[in-house]
Amino acid sequence: MRKLSLAMAALTLIACSGHAIAQGPSLPPAAPAVPSDQNDKYIWLEGANDPKALDWVKAENAKSAKVLEADPRFAAYEADALKIAEDPNRLALPQLRGNEVYNLWRDKDHVHGILRKTTLKDYLAQTPTWTTVLDFDALGKAENVKWVSHGLTCLYPGDGLCLVSLSAGGEDADTLREFDLKTGKFVEGGFVLPHSKQNVSWVDKDTLLVSRDWGAGTMTQSGYAFVVKEWKRGTPLDSAKEIFRGQASDQVGSSGFTIHDAQGHSLTVIHRGVTFFTSEEFVRPRR
Repeated sequence: MRKLSLAMAALTLIACSGHAIAQGPSLPPAAPAVPSDQNDKYIWLEGANDPKALDWVKAENAKSAKVLEADPRFAAYEADALKIAEDPNRLALPQLRGNEVYNLWRDKDHVHGILRKTTLKDYLAQTPTWTTVLDFDALGKAENVKWVSHGLTCLYPGDGLCLVSLSAGGEDADTLREFDLKTGKFVEGGFVLPHSKQNVSWVDKDTLLVSRDWGAGTMTQSGYAFVVKEWKRGTPLDSAKEIFRGQASDQVGSSGFTIHDAQGHSLTVIHRGVTFFTSEEFVRPRR
């Protein structure tokens, strides 16, 4: 995968050398019907881990690589791209959580990355001293899964508790697990959301808003969740209470999130993606 990424970077260098949102009660015209699986001769490629699909991808990648590598400029551009990607002095993009700075860092020794932290004062120094919080390569090796980070969803305020989004091999669907940034460990008995295309947001320490594949009839034709549920800590996921339902014909999907202000007030909002260009927002009444 790294070689393919570098090949694409090199291709970009070779080439270089030679959503408005509308709201309203009316809906746009219905999107064209999605072809059924029976009429889609490429549906077998949907099996992301299917050996047949993987062999096809490898063969197509080999064809592309052959063309790219035949260009006399390719080797130099690939070497430059690798040097830039693995430069230990490149900017470590910061995420400020509480009083600490976090960064997801990848290099030749950490292909899938490490989540690390330092103090703000140390980050501003010439050579910061980093502490590893979560090693995704080590986690993947221990669990025999090529875990790729899809980011953190953290509880406000404080950002002490987070949901770590783990993607197997980089696919769209992910698995979420509750993680304590202070201890650097997954929370025993904490929130765990199994593999699915999903969106999750904290309401409070013991409550999540979840949109995911809840079973038959809960995903749009384009493959997004449109049913939002409220899930309480310590209860089974299948007992989560439905609070909003979009429509299967929506081109995107529905999700919930919580807005906070500096005075400690919060507001829960539901987003419904009717099309890729239009959406509706609903404010959930306070209880």
